[in-house]
Amino acid sequence: MPPLFAAGFQTVLLSMLRIILVALLAGILVRRRVIKPQDIDTLSRVTIHVLLPCLILTSLLTQFNPSSSPHWWTLPLASMVMNLAGIFLGWVLFGLRIHENRELIAMCGIQNSAYLVLPVGQALFPGSFDTFAAYCFLFVIGTTPIHWSIGVLLVGGKREIRLKEMINPPLIASLVGVTLVLMGLNQYVPPLVVDSTRFLGNATIPLATFILGATLGEVRLENLPPWHKLLRLSTVKFMLIPLATWGCISALHLPERAPLMASLFMIQAAAAPATNLILQARAYGGKTDLLGGAMLISYAVCLLAIPFWLTLATKG
Repeated sequence: MPPLFAAGFQTVLLSMLRIILVALLAGILVRRRVIKPQDIDTLSRVTIHVLLPCLILTSLLTQFNPSSSPHWWTLPLASMVMNLAGIFLGWVLFGLRIHENRELIAMCGIQNSAYLVLPVGQALFPGSFDTFAAYCFLFVIGTTPIHWSIGVLLVGGKREIRLKEMINPPLIASLVGVTLVLMGLNQYVPPLVVDSTRFLGNATIPLATFILGATLGEVRLENLPPWHKLLRLSTVKFMLIPLATWGCISALHLPERAPLMASLFMIQAAAAPATNLILQARAYGGKTDLLGGAMLISYAVCLLAIPFWLTLATKG
């Protein structure tokens, strides 16, 4: 292993391990019944409805600059392409049998684009995290509609898609923030409002990390999918999608032209599946045990996948 690659890999891995330690603490508290499932649901609602929208607005109003990032619109577009490509490749690798493997196919394409990526970005890029977060939220704009439409259909077996489920506070905050900036109205937002939203938004990352660990802490391994299905899931999620993403950003010379954006793309490409898929399956009668078992394996693989691909693409 080249020294430069090894050093970069170690740096990213250590940053992720700090996040994993917080998640493990949350998982232990859940296993010990100190934290109950209803407590996780309450924390999730507070984060989704209050804290995360505040972080989104603050990041976009203060860091989103269309003149310096004229191709910002490619972020939500790339997000949709990445998600749909993962779902399509999963469908192909699972033998075109969508009804038998729909939960795993959803996991192939719908990654944890915020709750995992934001803590990783904060650990790796503390000096430019606000800009990283703004890029991340633009990226998530493309993820949300797929997550709450195709994702619900796959993990819950639900045949009806409700528009109100696709419109949520983080998406609204993203659209409002982008609109205000594009119209030049962000400069008229009172500093007191920005400071207040920043104050609340600062609580998002540690709480989101805690929720991630608590959600995984509920999972049991009794219904772990067969190894060959886990291999197919890992092949799509942690090999094919990151490899394709690496090829695209390299062809566009993005690591040299916009290294922070290139890093975001690689972290998103190698991120583990969204834990919200478990919550959706719980709400709509899906196979939560199967999803949970595959989720734990995916996060274990992700611990090495993100450092590997990020280092390879940006420092290798």
